[in-house]
Amino acid sequence: MPDEYRYLSPAGRHQVRELAALLAEAGLELGAVMSSPLVRAVQTAELLVRWLDWNGSIEATHYLAPGGATARATADWLARCAEPLAGATLVAVGHEPAMSHLVHVLGGASVSSLRKAEACFIEDGALRWRLEPQ
Repeated sequence: MPDEYRYLSPAGRHQVRELAALLAEAGLELGAVMSSPLVRAVQTAELLVRWLDWNGSIEATHYLAPGGATARATADWLARCAEPLAGATLVAVGHEPAMSHLVHVLGGASVSSLRKAEACFIEDGALRWRLEPQ
């Protein structure tokens, strides 16, 4: 099956549930959720918002698709999207290796490859923490 049509595996669903629990513990207030349009990314975003009990919509965008845009263009777009959120968290769901590059551009630090269902929190241009389910 072509990569863009692959769905989230049962193990992936379990990892997303664990990640949602970690994000809930961190006390993040969601303000926007952006996702790659690939099936498994959209499914990841849908599960996150359900398990975090958030009622907003998910925006699927080419910026987060593999090969969709440069990390700098994606970072600029995300910054524009975050402006009206008044401190609420913008969640971006995408794919490796693009997400590691994006974390580097947004957070100012080189990061090793992100693991599946890993989250990074970037605030004021700095990488503050990384979370991943066990």
